[in-house]
Amino acid sequence: MSKAFTKEDGGGDEGLTPARPRSASAEQRYITPEGYRALQEELLEVQGPAPRDWPELEAGVRKRERERRARELTAILEDVRVVEPDPLQAGRVFFGAWVVLEDEDGARMRYRIVGPDEADVKAGRLSVESPLARALLGKEAGESVLVERPRGPVEYEILAVEYAESEGATAAP
Repeated sequence: MSKAFTKEDGGGDEGLTPARPRSASAEQRYITPEGYRALQEELLEVQGPAPRDWPELEAGVRKRERERRARELTAILEDVRVVEPDPLQAGRVFFGAWVVLEDEDGARMRYRIVGPDEADVKAGRLSVESPLARALLGKEAGESVLVERPRGPVEYEILAVEYAESEGATAAP
């Protein structure tokens, strides 16, 4: 076998940062203050001591996974720009807004417009780069947006736009 296909240095994937969500426009990536804090907390957790109950055979693999995730989180935290809500945006949908929507069938949902590094639709966090978020940007309560989906277009009515998270907020009211 050619030496080109062997690993003699015994090293893993040190120095390799895995692919992570990239801005569609390759411009600055944004994140909410809460998203930034959550990533910082995750970084502290993965850099902390490993649980003692890991089986010996899994410990090495999990350690490498934790090191990889720490490198990934460090790169994300260095790359993003924290965006605080601007009081002048009140009433309109911009980055960081909580938006309550109603679809054509009367189903209501609540999403926060966030950066791709913190997006999680199931948790109510919608990437600013998603088709729905792009359609919502700049709109206000009472307006409707039409969004093209693979299953066909859907119309949403904007019921409310907020910038302060209310207690007990969920993805769907």
